[in-house]
Amino acid sequence: MYPINLNMTGRACAVVGGGRVAQRKIERLLDYGAKVTVISPELGPELQSLAENGQIIWKRTAYSKARDLLEGFFCVFCATDDGEINRQAALEAKAKGALVNVATAPELGDFTLPGVVKRGPVQFTVDTDGTSPGFSRLLREDVAQRYHDGFGEFAVFLQEIRQELMAKYGDSQQRGKLWRRLLTADIIELILDNDLDGAKNEIRRGISSFGTEPSDSPR
Repeated sequence: MYPINLNMTGRACAVVGGGRVAQRKIERLLDYGAKVTVISPELGPELQSLAENGQIIWKRTAYSKARDLLEGFFCVFCATDDGEINRQAALEAKAKGALVNVATAPELGDFTLPGVVKRGPVQFTVDTDGTSPGFSRLLREDVAQRYHDGFGEFAVFLQEIRQELMAKYGDSQQRGKLWRRLLTADIIELILDNDLDGAKNEIRRGISSFGTEPSDSPR
């Protein structure tokens, strides 16, 4: 699978199915700003609440009884507990030009969904290319435990510093040299130890000393 991050903000996405699998996909889509239409004769209470609040559009019908429902969608997620229905929906969605994900048969779709751990603007993804969902889950849990919220906070700090450096150093090569010097494994260790202040101070000290050191280029 070719790894890619998609901007889903405002994208029209359909989810065929209204059970637990569909719910997980719908909740993630909403987290990333997609406009979600769900096609299912029934919904669980959580999804019913989303429909009542206008957060999702509910087409209250079984896909098998009302075809030609998948026109105009960017992505279609086939997430019923019926493999044949998922296959039929996948074929129609592909014919209409949508990207397709099939929960019960990944080989019928265009993409799979990795395990995700979010820490602010930092996003970790884990995938085993379908070889072992259990191992993928284990790895995701390990990442979630290891990389705490401090990594997201530090990324926001770096974003602020980056804006300052862009104003101070117009040369992108010079900025790249500075970042290579600043961002080392020691910074990661400080964050892992919950020493965010120490990590931030290391960055600030490195910036202050940059450009003041003797040049190592020949005269």
